[in-house]
Amino acid sequence: MRQGVPFTKSQIEVVIYLYHHQDQVVYQRDLPDVLGITRPMANGLVKHLIQKNAVKLIEDSDDSRLKRIKLMPVVIADIDSQTAAFAKEFNQMEGKMTKGFTQKQRDEFDQLLVRAIKNLEEK
Repeated sequence: MRQGVPFTKSQIEVVIYLYHHQDQVVYQRDLPDVLGITRPMANGLVKHLIQKNAVKLIEDSDDSRLKRIKLMPVVIADIDSQTAAFAKEFNQMEGKMTKGFTQKQRDEFDQLLVRAIKNLEEK
């Protein structure tokens, strides 16, 4: 982040999850299930992210026991600004990895990578 505040791997997972679900309501209570962590761990992550001004909790208007968790605009802006640089670096790396490949080999490689990623995402 621009503020120079380092995040742990677990905190980054929360931030990325929230970033990819900005169009949805995410409650703090949902984090253990979606991230596969314990409730105390989720609560600790949220607490530290609040201290780092990365997220904020918003009381649900229908049920005050529920807390919505939202990314701060500066975090969203930081992620957005890094997307182009990441894509450029990724494309360069992909070019190096597939140097000398035919188009057919590139297509097969892409399919294998997609499959490998799906395997990693399975719980």
